[in-house]
Amino acid sequence: MRTVVVVTAFAMLATLGVFAAEPEGADLAGLSLEELMDIEISVASKRPETTFEAPGVVVVVPRAEIELYGDRTLYQLMQRQPSVYPRRSFVYGESMAAFRGDMVAHSETHTLLLINGRPVRESAQAINSPMYMSFPMASVESIELIRGPGSVLYGSNAFGGVINIKTLPVPEQGEVSIFATGGSYGYYDLAVTSGGTFGEVGFIGTIHIVGQDGWPYCFTDVNGVYREGDVDDGNVAATAHLEAGRFTLDVFGSDMDAFAFGVIPTWTDENQDSRAKRLFVNAGYDIPLHERAHLEMNLTYNLQEVHMYRGMAIPVVPPLGINTSDVLAEVTLFANPTDNLNLVVGALQQYVSLYEPDEDHATSIPEYEYWPRSAYAQADYMVGNTVKLIAGTQWNESAHGDSDFVSRGGVIVTPHENWGVKLLHGEAFRAPIAMETDCGPGLMGNPDLVPETVTTTDFQLFYHDEKTYAAVTYFHSDIDGQILFDGRNPDHFTYMNGGEQCFKGIEIEGKRFLTSNWHVLGSYMNQWNKADAGLNHTVVPGNMLKVGSGYTWDWGTAAVFMTCFGTPPVVQSPVTVNPEPDAVSLLSANVRFDVSRWMGLEKGQSFVTLHGENLLDDEVYVPTMAFSGSPNSFPYGAGRMVYLGVEVNF
Repeated sequence: MRTVVVVTAFAMLATLGVFAAEPEGADLAGLSLEELMDIEISVASKRPETTFEAPGVVVVVPRAEIELYGDRTLYQLMQRQPSVYPRRSFVYGESMAAFRGDMVAHSETHTLLLINGRPVRESAQAINSPMYMSFPMASVESIELIRGPGSVLYGSNAFGGVINIKTLPVPEQGEVSIFATGGSYGYYDLAVTSGGTFGEVGFIGTIHIVGQDGWPYCFTDVNGVYREGDVDDGNVAATAHLEAGRFTLDVFGSDMDAFAFGVIPTWTDENQDSRAKRLFVNAGYDIPLHERAHLEMNLTYNLQEVHMYRGMAIPVVPPLGINTSDVLAEVTLFANPTDNLNLVVGALQQYVSLYEPDEDHATSIPEYEYWPRSAYAQADYMVGNTVKLIAGTQWNESAHGDSDFVSRGGVIVTPHENWGVKLLHGEAFRAPIAMETDCGPGLMGNPDLVPETVTTTDFQLFYHDEKTYAAVTYFHSDIDGQILFDGRNPDHFTYMNGGEQCFKGIEIEGKRFLTSNWHVLGSYMNQWNKADAGLNHTVVPGNMLKVGSGYTWDWGTAAVFMTCFGTPPVVQSPVTVNPEPDAVSLLSANVRFDVSRWMGLEKGQSFVTLHGENLLDDEVYVPTMAFSGSPNSFPYGAGRMVYLGVEVNF
């Protein structure tokens, strides 16, 4: 029956593509096919370049595609991306997106998030749930992804993948957009975006209010207690981007309440939740030095306050409060001494700290102040018109004084205008977070931990023309020194560096425009891995298939997408009380109508959207993390969901 439903959905879209009238010159989002297939990316080299020239295995998701498929959150968008596995954590909520199968812990230390190229990084716990759950998609121009290491340019946590959120450009004239959505489980979403240029100053910002009464979380804990809690959450967030000459300012702030168990997943309190306040600010200034060189200076501030229910078997009062304040100052020189040579050279100094919470909360991490720093350089050189050579390195010194180098190198060969190969070799690191080095008492931090390292080799064959993009990639990653929970001494739990872990696999991805209005896209990944004894094993399925199709016409758009995750690996658990994890198929659909003419407005000023997720109503359970060990599985997400949205642009 499920197969019939899926085939019917895609067949209906195909029929629409064949018989719907196609206006002359119509295309997706007003772009030509050449522009759609040749979108630039900046995250791989800190400067714009095409995806085919970029020294990485990369993807760009433009705003037109986000609107077409109806992605409500960054977390949902990541479900559609090649080789990415997003997942809820019972500690932090929707807070993780694993690249290429690498997910072994609740803290997201192997994926780095950026806003307009600047790091959103937190020094105590590596929590990204405010970004995945509350960042307003109404403010997003595009999402850039690197599958593989990026530490040479971005430092710690750019380990298995990098996600760069590029916000909307400043409009030349005053604009206001209002988005309102409601749906299943009491879901509500309101976003207001406004901006304009006033003399030499340009501004654009978004206010976002989103939440839900909650879908049922059916779960038996390790004590045999069964409940159906509500995954309720409420978020208020805002973004702002300002330009004044060569000065730029970016701001993201959020206040998020979310359903979460805390440290240990037991039903010990009726109010299972956590609260996270997040503030990101970056001030940048560009200084021209020469027609072939300029200097970029950035001052980045990340603040996070987390109030978390402890989740212990015996309730402990007060709840946890962990507050961090982190500053990063960076100077980067960009130069192209010759037409064939590009250089990036930079240095940065960080100040990371933790301050005491208010009197209603306790902290498990003492106050700290650390001064990590690093310096980096990267060069790329074109040999003729067909060969690009890449080399780079970063020296880094962690918070506890450990220093090391990571490097990258590669060659991109394009013997023909339509196809080429990338051979890339890169290293990355992730420094220990304060929860692992400074925590105590009970779970004691280990200040002798050293950074984890990874070495990745990518070989990619790609093809592109004015209507098609296709690529096959082989990857091989060796991780050394995985930081893991050490419970060998029951009187003194701590953390330790473990041995080696290997991930390798094949990725296939493609996109084809059947007409200027109709496309199909998809990806497949098969990965296999092995780990030394005692290490945390991944919880990511070995296979994932993702396929979708979208169509646009004069008065609307329609799209369907299927995400299929294979059966996840078996993680040994002392208590089997919940359904065993199994393969899952998540079908979504999105239809967007331009209703401007019925409202007496100009075309493109008003839209109505009907959106559905998990339309097959799959019941999804995922395995426990290896180090927690109990119980055997947890709910992944909600059942069938339907949403209705309205958009008005002025």
